[in-house]
Amino acid sequence: MILCYYATSHGYGHAIRISQVIKELPADVDVIIRTAAPEALFREEIKRPFRYIPAEFDCGCLQSDSVTVLKRETLTHYREIDTANRGKLAAEIDFLRREGVTCVACDIPSFPLRAAAETGLPGIAISNFTWHDIYSDYAETADDHDLLKLMAADYACATEALIPPMSVSTIERLFTTSRSIPMICRRGANIRKRLVNHLEHTKGKRPHLALMYIGLWGLDIDWNRIEALSDWTFITFEDLPTRASNVVTLAKDAWPFADVAASVDVVVSKPGYGTISECVANGVPFVYIPRKDFAEYPALHDGLNRWGGGIVISTDDFATGNWGASLTQAVASTPDPSAYAVDGAQVAARILMEYGTR
Repeated sequence: MILCYYATSHGYGHAIRISQVIKELPADVDVIIRTAAPEALFREEIKRPFRYIPAEFDCGCLQSDSVTVLKRETLTHYREIDTANRGKLAAEIDFLRREGVTCVACDIPSFPLRAAAETGLPGIAISNFTWHDIYSDYAETADDHDLLKLMAADYACATEALIPPMSVSTIERLFTTSRSIPMICRRGANIRKRLVNHLEHTKGKRPHLALMYIGLWGLDIDWNRIEALSDWTFITFEDLPTRASNVVTLAKDAWPFADVAASVDVVVSKPGYGTISECVANGVPFVYIPRKDFAEYPALHDGLNRWGGGIVISTDDFATGNWGASLTQAVASTPDPSAYAVDGAQVAARILMEYGTR
């Protein structure tokens, strides 16, 4: 079996998600990854052979910060990409044939699903949303709606869609065949003892630990107010503009993100599927800010309410560092471990094998 897995490069959550599926495939499956996301991200995550052949077929959402979407700029840029995609359909078909691909998976640009169908290959969409779901809220002009029709037609080329929990309510309308699968999660090992020893040596002893992930685009925060939360040590892997005594940046190569996420009292972040799924899998409460103009957000918010470990903090409270009440509420929460099955990666891998070996 030769699997070509296409991924959007919008953020890193999609790359992490497809990595979990790939890790569940048998070792003899030849995997090609097609994306503009950094190769190093996959090399760090996937400890098995695969081929990375970069390409870009969508643009996700253009943003001014981690929660603010530039809607008009996004549609303008995607129109340029869509035009380019249609001009290189024959080349992508030739690529799939030349590489001997037997199955295509996609998370979640639409064009690869058309390329797969035109090649006569099964094309499997695996995601909790599509860009059609997201962009539908941005469309203003007749040209915008025409662009969405082209995108919808591409998604309709999928052989099947595998849809995990916390999916947008409109996703199934685009696919002729779909089925629900469990949540696709990255699990971590609990390394709290080692982590506490390291932090006490560098930052002193505090009773509570929080992992803070602001995202690629950043957010403005009053770091003086964060420093005043003296019972908390805030851990990050990002270069943040602060010298707060209770904020520490860890080295990615020494401290695996998933293990740290599994070892803290609370994760504080924007609401992204990858971060949420890790919190669910590891039973770690999650404090998050609202995400406007993104159709995925209501589904994630509702799913977190069902789980019981999600605490929403207002954008103003987040920016001003008024985190104390939300952190206290998170620590006191009781996430329900039975709310979601978390073996979606294994289920998705098994289904891909069925398609790719027919």
